[in-house]
Amino acid sequence: MIATVYFQNIREEIISNLRKANCNIKVAVAWLTDEDIIRTLSQKREAGLEVEIVISDSKENFKNTNKLKDFIRHGGKLFITTPKFLHHKFCIIDDSVIINGSYNWSYSARTNEENIMVFVLDKMLPEDANLISRFSAKHKFFCDKISQHILDMASLNAFRNNPRDASIALSQLDEHEITLRQEFESSVEHSFNQALAAKIPISHLLLNRMKSDGGGVDFVKRILHDEINSGDMKSGFRKLEEVIPHRVDLSLEYLVSRPKFESLFSKEEVDFCKKQMKKYNL
Repeated sequence: MIATVYFQNIREEIISNLRKANCNIKVAVAWLTDEDIIRTLSQKREAGLEVEIVISDSKENFKNTNKLKDFIRHGGKLFITTPKFLHHKFCIIDDSVIINGSYNWSYSARTNEENIMVFVLDKMLPEDANLISRFSAKHKFFCDKISQHILDMASLNAFRNNPRDASIALSQLDEHEITLRQEFESSVEHSFNQALAAKIPISHLLLNRMKSDGGGVDFVKRILHDEINSGDMKSGFRKLEEVIPHRVDLSLEYLVSRPKFESLFSKEEVDFCKKQMKKYNL
């Protein structure tokens, strides 16, 4: 493997590598608005190469679709991901060169602080072959599973007429996550105080550790990781379990099992907690 990083003249480096392609090009980028890059991809398709492009459904991609329409007319394969937002920026050329980095294939990216890495790979080397395979599999997943294949102008126009404002959507997701994490921490603190009021001897150190050790979600994730791997519940849970009647409804595991907070945790973590709560009909 030969790896080179670029912080300047990134656009020119991308176009240069695309022009060297001999067999196929697979692109997955969030924003593709640079018409010179799209034109280069169309020219490669005209020359007989297989060219597959995956882009996000963000509105910026559809303000001027003329060059994308040319690409489709020349037989290029265009895919638009939905509903998940595609934020990747990678390209595979001839199954031997990978371009990856922060740079979107857009005009605005030229004025940003950006980077790309260009990897020239040897498919005979296992580690290089594995890297190519993983990027190719991800690209295929986008095309086959979470994208709409744009076969005609009408399909492309449908996205142009009903665009997604990705920046607003992503901001809303961040705000929702922040709020939900705060609510989770408040719920942990409320359960802790209820346990103390019920004279259940939960350590006062728990809340302090939670606040100083990565926040509520990450703190609980570490607890769950230990419980899942060891098969033993932590002492705090045991104390809530031992009182009569039990108060495992005040446990961290109970909160994780609640639908409201499921999105903060992995499926394995949620399933583990639900399994524990089922033992107590919760």
